Amino acid sequence: MGESLKALIIGAGSIGGLIDSHDSQSIASHAHAYYKHPNTQLCAICEPSELNVFAFMERWGEVCRYTSVDEIQDNEHFDIASISSSTVAHFHDLTTLLKRPDCSYILCEKPLVATKEEFHSLSSQLQRTNKKILINLMRRYNSAFITIATRIKNEEFGKALGFQGVCSKGLLHNGSHLLGVLSHFLGPLTAIKPFRASHCDFDVCGEFGISLFQGDGTISILKNLQYSLFELTIWFEKGVIKILNGGDKIEIHTKTPSTIYSGYNTLTLNETIETQLSQYALDSLNFLLNESRKTCNEILKEHLLIHEHIFQTLAKVQGQ
Repeated sequence: MGESLKALIIGAGSIGGLIDSHDSQSIASHAHAYYKHPNTQLCAICEPSELNVFAFMERWGEVCRYTSVDEIQDNEHFDIASISSSTVAHFHDLTTLLKRPDCSYILCEKPLVATKEEFHSLSSQLQRTNKKILINLMRRYNSAFITIATRIKNEEFGKALGFQGVCSKGLLHNGSHLLGVLSHFLGPLTAIKPFRASHCDFDVCGEFGISLFQGDGTISILKNLQYSLFELTIWFEKGVIKILNGGDKIEIHTKTPSTIYSGYNTLTLNETIETQLSQYALDSLNFLLNESRKTCNEILKEHLLIHEHIFQTLAKVQGQ
């Protein structure tokens, strides 16, 4: 790539830079990803909290600091920007960056925006821009998940028969990750049908029927869970794929003849894949920089469709 790309982080809190450090085995923050990548240099942050700024610079060194994206002058230049500010600030931060001539690469934390009104206003702008933009549904950029998606597409496991997913933290905030994996594996999302859904922390939890181009199933978003949870099981004609430990591990169980009952089949654990998902911030950055604009645009449209269905579901639950 030649000269290092000048990087800007908007929101220097947890995911921006405080969730890990130089010495962490995981690469979970945007700051750590920029630190590790050979072609990027972190040059500036936008962060209103003095405490966050102090903690950030203690870990990652002195960089230029703005309290808001609005303080960045027109004659200043950044090649790439990460948006890890609070969700309510995403709309303003994104629309501001879209108007700037710089920031050719943008990686935005999910959820993309906070409301359906913001989403409808922003969606068309995102699809018209010539910038490369990705929403950080992180498992989409992990090489192990990409390989599994290819194997499914090549019909190694046969037709999808159904799926069951479970997670915490609401349909918009964490359910979007489940839907991102499902859309990657089974094609575009076509419908979300809520069952016994209710509000939880400006989001919705409950049971949801999910329809995708290549299969139907359900996901459960558990309310008031005191620990992180993300698991997904997909049943196919020839076996089962299980996403475990938040996506750190993938198990593939294959259909084999039963050793007990003649004429029957059972499932046997055939393959265990350690995904190295803890490197997700670097995976996402590498994907954004190295993949084609066409590929990034297709994934952005895929993830915009997920957000559209989620906001429709939020409105439906609100109207119940």
